[in-house]
Amino acid sequence: MIAMTVLLLGTGLSMPAQAQSPGFGVFFGDQESDFYAPERFSCMNDRQIRDAVADLGYTNISLNVVMKRNIQVRATRDGVVYLLDFNICTGRVEGRQQLRRAP
Repeated sequence: MIAMTVLLLGTGLSMPAQAQSPGFGVFFGDQESDFYAPERFSCMNDRQIRDAVADLGYTNISLNVVMKRNIQVRATRDGVVYLLDFNICTGRVEGRQQLRRAP
């Protein structure tokens, strides 16, 4: 009876690495990314995206296509309409394409 209890407890406590839940990492605090990963915590909502793009000097802001962590934003600055590739987790413009002169 004691041997059976020890066997059950021993197998229940140790779990092979393959059986652990995927996607949950262990952070030891020994890498820079363990302390700074803005996209790990939260991303922006529509209002925050519009405010962040406006803070960069753009007006007439329209949110278009969402692509995972990025969103296409159409906005005007200095008389030109741009299509921005905006990262909604870091708050950075990762790409900018000039579309046309603003009317």
